[in-house]
Amino acid sequence: MEQQLFNVKFSVTTKLLLSVVFLLIVIILFLNLSTLHLVSEDKRAYVYQSQSTEALLISREFLSRVKRSVDTLRLALGSFDPKKPILPTHKANINAILNNQSDIAWLSIGFIQTDAPSVKFLMDSQKEGAMQEFEIQASDLKISDELFKIAHTQLLQHGFAFLNLSQIGKTPFLAILLADLKLQTQDGMPCAIGYISLKGFGVDAKSSNLTITDREGWVLFDNDPTHFFNKKNISDDSLWGIAVKSKLSTGAQEYTHQQIDYLGSYVLPGMDLITLSRIEKRKAMRATYALAERYLLLGLMATAGAIIFAILFAKTMTAPLSRLYQATKEVGAGNFNVDLNIKSKDEIGALSDSFVAMSRKIKELILESIRKVHLENELAIASTVQQTLIPPTKFENERIQISSLYRSADQCGGDWWGFFEAKDKLCLMIADATGHGLPSALITASARSCVSVLNKMAQVDPQFDFSPATMMSFANRAVHEAATGKIMMTFFMAVVDYNKKTLSYANAGHNPVWLFKNNAGKYAFQSLMSKGLRLGEGYDVPAYEEKTVPLSEGDILFLYTDGILEGTSAAGDMYGKGKVKRSVEKGLSQNLDTAVLNIMDDFMQHNGDKPLDDDITLAFAKINSFNLSKESPPSV
Repeated sequence: MEQQLFNVKFSVTTKLLLSVVFLLIVIILFLNLSTLHLVSEDKRAYVYQSQSTEALLISREFLSRVKRSVDTLRLALGSFDPKKPILPTHKANINAILNNQSDIAWLSIGFIQTDAPSVKFLMDSQKEGAMQEFEIQASDLKISDELFKIAHTQLLQHGFAFLNLSQIGKTPFLAILLADLKLQTQDGMPCAIGYISLKGFGVDAKSSNLTITDREGWVLFDNDPTHFFNKKNISDDSLWGIAVKSKLSTGAQEYTHQQIDYLGSYVLPGMDLITLSRIEKRKAMRATYALAERYLLLGLMATAGAIIFAILFAKTMTAPLSRLYQATKEVGAGNFNVDLNIKSKDEIGALSDSFVAMSRKIKELILESIRKVHLENELAIASTVQQTLIPPTKFENERIQISSLYRSADQCGGDWWGFFEAKDKLCLMIADATGHGLPSALITASARSCVSVLNKMAQVDPQFDFSPATMMSFANRAVHEAATGKIMMTFFMAVVDYNKKTLSYANAGHNPVWLFKNNAGKYAFQSLMSKGLRLGEGYDVPAYEEKTVPLSEGDILFLYTDGILEGTSAAGDMYGKGKVKRSVEKGLSQNLDTAVLNIMDDFMQHNGDKPLDDDITLAFAKINSFNLSKESPPSV
């Protein structure tokens, strides 16, 4: 056949070159953008952290001075009776209070009117040397009518207010007004006003704009003289609005105010004070923007270098590809023993080695698949053999009626149950090996073999000891020898004595068997519990506890494994003992064959479509009669 010729527009080398260049550009661009983003976020976080720390320190210092001053004002208000005239002793006490504190330079006491923004001063007192220290006059501390209107509303609502009395060219002062809202006189409410100096306050603040306001947005301190001395209200500032509405004591926000982007932080220290720290984003990120330009230049240089590198090595990298393609065709034809003989030490060389290894691995997997098919067939045979170890689902004679059900979570399970009759005795047993699958199935086979030996001994030995505890000890040694202590088995064994009309039982860590005592068609529940270690925990273990209970005709035993108790739904909810007990009690009045199927149907509705979590074994045993009119066939 004539080979068809193709017009190659783009060679593999060209495609590889374009792909490599594009990939490198994308990677370099991604790394640049990621780095810039991380640097930007780190810078922003640093700014927020610095702002928050600075604002918190300034706020604490400011609040501390305010609280000390408020305490002094409370002490001054409490030192005189507003219903009596102020005596020289009162003035002396207030002067002593003023001179024994470090914050208030001037203190005034009087009455404020509740119906009008006015104050009547009774006395003024200044700290010794305060006027000379701060180079001020009494007139410099006068509160204007406009400012007092602001303070009057806050005083009536909260009992305290702050006013910024700072003037350009003079020592900045803050007025703290404190009113006694609980005391009303003809002259008004007692009020104390303290004037504290803000000289030197906040000089260490590095923030470009640090502001402290009251609850209404009036500036009490600002390291920007324009805002500080103009006594500006900044309630229109977005950051201030965010801080007022915040339920947290601190926060940070990027926002825009008057068409300028800011990075801001706020602190709510207490006493309705709000501290704002903000800086223009352009200034804060100046170093980041410069770094971005450098990264862009480095990115362009790296891209140019990558293009040159790709051109130089593209042909070398693509040369072995044709041989690799031919090898794939050979593998497709069934020849897995390919040898590319490519010696390059780059990715293509590694790919070639991997391809050779892969072809070898495919061959191994094919052989392994064949072995798995054989193993699955053997497991199916093992499952079939295990089914023969389980008694038939139905058994009945004059004395006993038995109905059972067994479901395995895997092909081979770890549950087993059985029974046998010898003389006037019936032995019932149920077991559950830890886990499920083939190892557990082998252990159940060992236990079944031990029980078979006991059955044969009971049939031929008139002196055979039908004690459940004794037989359990034999089973324990058999399981321990088979599992060498690696797999344990819970085991319950019961012996029905038809002559004595009793049930003797012993338990090796299994779920207690349930006995339903018949009383004229009504059943009383009894859980058969006794103590004992699981089979296989040791070769010689303490004797198993054996108990005996009376039996009556019509009594029903229910044997089960924990697979039905601990089985979960798709949502993870366990089926539980309560549901099992209700299902069993509902089935007591039914045919036992129907009852055991109904219990399993109810469980499968709970389990849903998912596989079983564990093996499940259920069995009913009903006492029909204690008498035997004829020979019955031997049990299983």
